[in-house]
Amino acid sequence: MLYSLVESKLVRRPVNTAVVQGSAVTFECVSDVNNSIIFWYNRLCVKNNIGTCTLTDIIHNGYSLGGNYRSSRRFSVTKVNNATLATRNVNINSTQLSDAGLYLCVEYANIRQMSSAQLTTW
Repeated sequence: MLYSLVESKLVRRPVNTAVVQGSAVTFECVSDVNNSIIFWYNRLCVKNNIGTCTLTDIIHNGYSLGGNYRSSRRFSVTKVNNATLATRNVNINSTQLSDAGLYLCVEYANIRQMSSAQLTTW
């Protein structure tokens, strides 16, 4: 069987956001390939280069919350796959000052796409 490679792209990317401590925030990441696997990483993982991530650096591994985020009620991921899109949005309820930093969305389909956003809290 012959497979054709479809080049994917992120059609919605996370944007830099500033919030007051205690507010909720959502970072969007949407691929135009419905079977894409989308990971979310935190700022520590970005600083160490995504090739050296540990499990605690992964917010979402494409299927479920990972690392320290698994036990946090403040973090959740909205997952939607339809006929044409794959969506993985990170939701943070009641942001804390320690949540500030860089959040990285990485989409794995045939070609890896990535985008990041800065969260500022005060």
